[in-house]
Amino acid sequence: MKPLYLVAALTLVLSGCQSTSSQSINSADAAPANLTVVIDNVTSEQGQLIVTLHDNSESFHSDDNINDTDSRYFRSQVVSPSMPSTTVTFEGIPSGRYAINVVHDEDKDGGLDRMVFPFLGMPSEPYALSNNIYDTFSKGDFEDALITVQTPGSEVHLTLATHLNKISGL
Repeated sequence: MKPLYLVAALTLVLSGCQSTSSQSINSADAAPANLTVVIDNVTSEQGQLIVTLHDNSESFHSDDNINDTDSRYFRSQVVSPSMPSTTVTFEGIPSGRYAINVVHDEDKDGGLDRMVFPFLGMPSEPYALSNNIYDTFSKGDFEDALITVQTPGSEVHLTLATHLNKISGL
């Protein structure tokens, strides 16, 4: 009887996992474009803003530290935060579809800090994802975060908030 519970538990866990691919969803020879990311609700000028652009689901779900030499982002920029909004521009990227991740790295350690207590694993620093998506228990789906970047350029607004603020709607 115990093996049946184990199989059922394993099936439940695996069904919740999202498949990832390291293959870009864009054509490398697409017309170049600029992407302007306006980050709203910047409430502090402490630390740094890490803005990463993803062209595949594996890098979107990786949460690599920006200081790692093997980071898998398509492009990234680290900028000083300005209140109440900060603008970052990615120039000359192939037009196509991308997901964006912004972390307000308040302690400048290169990544998104997470809680230990009372909510193990929940992000503790403000962040934003393209299309302002979030999921209560995970980063959310790469497909839901995709935006289209067209020639000559596109602009997107993202709103920083802590995970607790996103859940509570504050």
